[in-house]
Amino acid sequence: MKALGITIRVLVLLMFMGSFLQSQTITLRGSSAIELDLGFWNNVNAGQQLNLTGVKQEAKASGFVGGLTYCYWMRENMAITVAGSILSTEASSTVTTNPIMVGQHSNALFSFLVGMRYFIPEPDPEDMVRPYLALGVGSFMDFEASNSLLAQSARSESTFGGRVGVGLDAHLGKSVKLGVNAGYNVMADFRSIVGARNNFNGFDFSVGIAFLFGGQR
Repeated sequence: MKALGITIRVLVLLMFMGSFLQSQTITLRGSSAIELDLGFWNNVNAGQQLNLTGVKQEAKASGFVGGLTYCYWMRENMAITVAGSILSTEASSTVTTNPIMVGQHSNALFSFLVGMRYFIPEPDPEDMVRPYLALGVGSFMDFEASNSLLAQSARSESTFGGRVGVGLDAHLGKSVKLGVNAGYNVMADFRSIVGARNNFNGFDFSVGIAFLFGGQR
């Protein structure tokens, strides 16, 4: 519910901004954009546990951290996208006295998706606010590392998945736009447990800024 409330507020803000943007003629067919997105996925937790054998400290960020997207407009109402994102990170350390042991563990989840954005309704050149539907498919990759007093280990694994979402672009001019998007990520299970689970299906929400170039804008 909290994520939904934030999404609605940002959408309303962008639409409000759009009503004040100076009208320009923007044609995006043949144009490209580099987009930086920042947002969240679920909750961030940090804590410390103390028991008879020692102390365990944890810092978890099961939230979307950031991503970079390349867009290319094949038509005025359709763009292909290539996106790389870091979706989840987790770190923990354990110190025990019986037996004596010091250990650290960390893992991170990344995605690399190829997809498209379909703008509805088909935008006119003077439209400064443009909503869209988004779809992407590709690979979700986990990188995990552990070390203790006696051993170190590292591993990586990937699985297939995709993302569906909706978004809104607010053009500040012919070269810069702000955006907001929300979506749901779905993937096949990892073969091994990643942190405490082997699947990271879930919603994400982000806001971003993009710089456009090329084409005949």
